[in-house]
Amino acid sequence: MALRYKVVAVGAEHVPAEGPVLLLGNHVSWLDWALIQLPLKRPLRFMIDRTIYEWKWLHWLFRLGGTIPVSPKASKGAIEAARKVLQNAEAVVIFPEGGITRSCKIEKFYRGFEIIASKIEDGVIVPFYIDGMCGSRWSRSAERFTPRRKGWRRVVTIYYGVPLPKESGADTVRSNVNALKDSIAK
Repeated sequence: MALRYKVVAVGAEHVPAEGPVLLLGNHVSWLDWALIQLPLKRPLRFMIDRTIYEWKWLHWLFRLGGTIPVSPKASKGAIEAARKVLQNAEAVVIFPEGGITRSCKIEKFYRGFEIIASKIEDGVIVPFYIDGMCGSRWSRSAERFTPRRKGWRRVVTIYYGVPLPKESGADTVRSNVNALKDSIAK
């Protein structure tokens, strides 16, 4: 990944080095999970759609990475698994849009993470915004944008926001992610 993408982290110091953390942000490409992890020293666990989790040729990788499969029809098990991970002072990444955006805009945030956050005693939410992947071959956008490049590498910037209380709702977190997007000097 580091050979093809130059990942720049802004605000990575906002991600606590230990303790329960929910990282919530936009979802623009199939590679977001790896891009979010690259600038951080602590391991991250990801919630992933069960149908993708069960892909035969990648299932071993998802299991190895400790991903948490979630199904819209049976989410109780995933909520409990995420709660246990957070109670174990680990970090969980959730893309609250529920899927990769096709418009490159920040879509509605679903409230499932609120249930998870309400079931833990301690922890924070760290909002993030991924810039630079929209329009890449790994995104679902129909438009192709001229990427910012440094040589033949695509420049991707991950903006990590100031931690929010674990009680923060979907609208508050989405507003914070939008504020990170709006803070980019273009």
